[in-house]
Amino acid sequence: MNKNWKSLFGFPLGAARAGNTLGGFVDSLLQGFENRRAGLADEAARAGGPAVTEFFAHLYEKEAPRLREAIALPEASLPEAARRALGQQADELMRKVVVPGYARLAGPFTERERNGFYLVPEAWHNLERLGWAVAGMLLGAFVIWAPFIPLWEKEWILPFALLGLFFPNLRRVVALRRYQNELNRLVARADDEIWRLELAYLTGGAPDDASSSEVETLKQRLAAAPDPAARKERTIVKQGGR
Repeated sequence: MNKNWKSLFGFPLGAARAGNTLGGFVDSLLQGFENRRAGLADEAARAGGPAVTEFFAHLYEKEAPRLREAIALPEASLPEAARRALGQQADELMRKVVVPGYARLAGPFTERERNGFYLVPEAWHNLERLGWAVAGMLLGAFVIWAPFIPLWEKEWILPFALLGLFFPNLRRVVALRRYQNELNRLVARADDEIWRLELAYLTGGAPDDASSSEVETLKQRLAAAPDPAARKERTIVKQGGR
């Protein structure tokens, strides 16, 4: 299935340089992954785990030089050793957190997307849709029969039947929305962590050598609940036309 995805920039002012940390590198990296996700083999998507991570890690290797350029320009005032250490930590963050985090989301989503978000194989899609329509009709009949629900007109069966008929489409919308939110959260967390590293180096508070402690910190933050509504939703992907 070919889909056109758009990247919507213009993040709100606030944390992590309003989403433009390192010139919006993380945002553009994941957008590039989205544009190339169609190249992920079906077998790899079904296998998940290392197979998916390996596919996107290979794509990241092509983007790694751009990360070094993104660090060199805005941090030109830093000593060479500090820039090099910041670059190493940012690269480690991409390889050990961002790429695996994206792969963990993209693998299952891609498999479901290619099956149209149905629960059964493609040959049974129409039967599944018909089954949901019948289930909607039965639910509508129950609502009309139930004395504790103030709906008694038989015409109410039709809306319930239509709801069941288009239930796979609704499931697709919900899945897309959840996927977008998860990607936005990944971008936001990574941007915040890079901005924190940048600030530490600019104020002289970070060591000159790279450390994996920053990566472990972000892993814990990504596993935590999302931040409250202090930041408007960042949208890096949006469904386009087929």
